[in-house]
Amino acid sequence: MNPRKLFALTEDQKKAYQIQPDEFPGFTHNDTMEEYELTPYVDKTTLRFWYNTQNGSFTTHWHDAQEIIIPLEEEFLVTVQNVSYRLQPGDILLIPPGELHSIEAPSAGSRFIFLLELTLFSQFGDFLRTRALLSRPVLITADTCPEIYETEISLIMQTAAHYWGASPSKLLLIYACLMNFYAHYTDYRTGQSPAPGQAPVRPRTGTPSEKIIRLLEYLQHHYAESITLEEAARQTLLSKFYFTRIFKQQTGQTFYDYLSFLRIQAAEVLLKDTSIPVSEVAAACGYANVSTFNRTFRRYRECSPSRYRSLYGHGT
Repeated sequence: MNPRKLFALTEDQKKAYQIQPDEFPGFTHNDTMEEYELTPYVDKTTLRFWYNTQNGSFTTHWHDAQEIIIPLEEEFLVTVQNVSYRLQPGDILLIPPGELHSIEAPSAGSRFIFLLELTLFSQFGDFLRTRALLSRPVLITADTCPEIYETEISLIMQTAAHYWGASPSKLLLIYACLMNFYAHYTDYRTGQSPAPGQAPVRPRTGTPSEKIIRLLEYLQHHYAESITLEEAARQTLLSKFYFTRIFKQQTGQTFYDYLSFLRIQAAEVLLKDTSIPVSEVAAACGYANVSTFNRTFRRYRECSPSRYRSLYGHGT
């Protein structure tokens, strides 16, 4: 059970958080909204936070932003790619960009919904492990992550306070909290959590963790090349067996699953933003034949590349 005192709002906060800092009119629920949702970011930022008290449900949709959902009062049912999460107050669910999801709200209650792009964070090499971990839904609760839960929910509440606060440095404060949030989760998942009161520490040069980070940096630019598990292990100077284990520990997935994630992510951009043939998209993203590309794409997005383009493409 999550300790409610960590995420309880005062009556003044509940009132203040109803109003967007830029006086944006708010999101009007629409049962017939399109699957693709264009995120109304705050001007000159790539984020938008909501203190949501609507009792309407949200049909299946997706967006380019990561979504973070935290029920504050009453439970909340969220389904991501056909997997359901019945969130209790204080639970933190991170939904990857591009993932189809729906939300079933109770008849009463409140929750935070944070929408933000991860592009800014991705400029840091250390974030590559984090990005790999965030490529799948992440659930943080007092039961699933007891060692870091109090820190993580406190950072969420600080982030909200800065978003609705009046500091001229609010964006710096928001991103500082979020970077701390991601860093603590990454270190927790990769077995490198610092002692209480200490800041996360970057892996030393030459350690297996540092070697995995360097490989992730390489894959960001070479995902389309024909690189095998054995070749990846050789690049890190680790045995194949040890590499397989440490890569899964550091990223939350196998080497081939992560490589597929990078390739499909790149394919989505080409399908949305260009009109080049699907066969060329497949080749540009590292697939030797279209049938393998179609099968892998359908596994990740539950539709064919052609269907994806017809739904969301705007290339010329």
